[in-house]
Amino acid sequence: MLIDSFKIPGKNLRVAGSLELRTEDIAGESCATDSVDKGIKPKILRVSVDIPFSAKDDLLNLVKKAEAKDSAGERAIYTVTHRTANAAGVRQVRFFEHFNWREDRRLLMWQVSFTLQEYLSNPERTENRETADMTTDVTQYQTILDQTESIA
Repeated sequence: MLIDSFKIPGKNLRVAGSLELRTEDIAGESCATDSVDKGIKPKILRVSVDIPFSAKDDLLNLVKKAEAKDSAGERAIYTVTHRTANAAGVRQVRFFEHFNWREDRRLLMWQVSFTLQEYLSNPERTENRETADMTTDVTQYQTILDQTESIA
């Protein structure tokens, strides 16, 4: 897995994805199946990897990636390259919620796990476009209205 040009270090990389389709039950006390769509949330990638104790700098560099901020002080956004992420349409991610590592003294390695959240998901892009289109329509309407009032 690559995030930007940084290769996730270690062995036994495992990636799992999830997508939350949020709904709310509106059937009340009845046995009906009525629900309201509450939107599609960003996809989540759960990543785990084993890093040998002998490669402690690899763990340090991965932690630094997770902690990285952009120029605005927000968590850094990365382009992700991995078949599981890309197969689900995930292109950009940022580290999300938890970054964990624990010792496995028997195998002489750290078991590392972390989550990545999709940034600007397709539903979010669509919603942003629709909002921008509505704003443009209102602005154009106001311009026409102003022009009409100035003529009268």
